[in-house]
Amino acid sequence: MRCMPVKARQPLPARWGDEYGLAIVRRGILVRQRIDSAGRASAIDIAGPGTAIPIAALNDNGATGYAVDDLLLCVLPRTTLENAIAQGGDEARGIVRAQASMLERVERIAEARSYLSALTKVASLLLAIADTLCPPLPLTSVPASIQQRDLAALLALRHESVCRSVATLEKSGLVVRNAHGLHFSDRTALEAT
Repeated sequence: MRCMPVKARQPLPARWGDEYGLAIVRRGILVRQRIDSAGRASAIDIAGPGTAIPIAALNDNGATGYAVDDLLLCVLPRTTLENAIAQGGDEARGIVRAQASMLERVERIAEARSYLSALTKVASLLLAIADTLCPPLPLTSVPASIQQRDLAALLALRHESVCRSVATLEKSGLVVRNAHGLHFSDRTALEAT
């Protein structure tokens, strides 16, 4: 694997989709997006240290992504990935585990999007990010580098709706903003929101 840096708020180079098949986030946070035929971007995933993401999809079906903060990805060439899958064994099992982890993350984000109220969507997304951003251990907060506009993009909500929801969660004492991000004061109550 080769380590590739991406500066904060910069897109992943599209050419990587031709060269690489899979990446592991070594440092930083990445938001994956899909671009529709009208050019509209939809955030579909957020990945942190230790998580896998498909790089081969960058040129397929309008997929792209951007670094939330300074990012370091360990990328696996497409041919190496394809050979590992073809040979099976431990490498193939590792790839399947990485894919299952990606699916869990994306499903949790989709679940958060499915709720009717913005407050419930935001609370659910915060929990999903904390649980899946840096597996295997869940976080007790959402890192400060994840901006409210990133949350809004993941939920397909207006930025103002996310701001109001986070402020409501803060006022109710469920989350506390500090230098490290949004810390969960009462996870059980946050889950019930």
